[in-house]
Amino acid sequence: MVLLYFLAGTFIPGAAVIIPVIYVLREVGLANTVTGLVAHDVASTLPVSIFLFVGFIRTIPVDIDHAATIDGAGRYRTFWTIVFPLMRPAVVTVLILNSIGIWNDFISPQILLSPSSGHYTVTTAIYAGISQYSTDLTKVFPNLLLAVAPVIIFFIYMQRHIISGLTVGAVKG
Repeated sequence: MVLLYFLAGTFIPGAAVIIPVIYVLREVGLANTVTGLVAHDVASTLPVSIFLFVGFIRTIPVDIDHAATIDGAGRYRTFWTIVFPLMRPAVVTVLILNSIGIWNDFISPQILLSPSSGHYTVTTAIYAGISQYSTDLTKVFPNLLLAVAPVIIFFIYMQRHIISGLTVGAVKG
């Protein structure tokens, strides 16, 4: 039943909740702070992450849990020594999807970290360097390279996990 509540989060577009998020962050005292942005990013990536983890964990045979219990392992030891190492493809997939999505996000940081706060992400810093009447391209292009290079390097390093990880939990068998 709890899974359904998390899955409901995938049906709500991010643009529809940005104004309530601003009010909540302002009420809690986290408006225009990096902590508020991180809390928003964590909350917005949880539904898909939980969906992928649950789909993968359901493919792990229950017999593994029973064998660990017979061997004397408790719940936490079973999870950390047996189940979690088996979850490596799902963890890598969640890491890839969330990292690239958060790194490339422009709208949420632009709205949640107002320019007057002095806090910028890489994408909003590039935008802050561009003005209506003048743009210093000698500052913008290196920043663009700094924005794109980590994603390209990360993708090249993790590309073998991306496709295999996306099919994790898709078929039970």
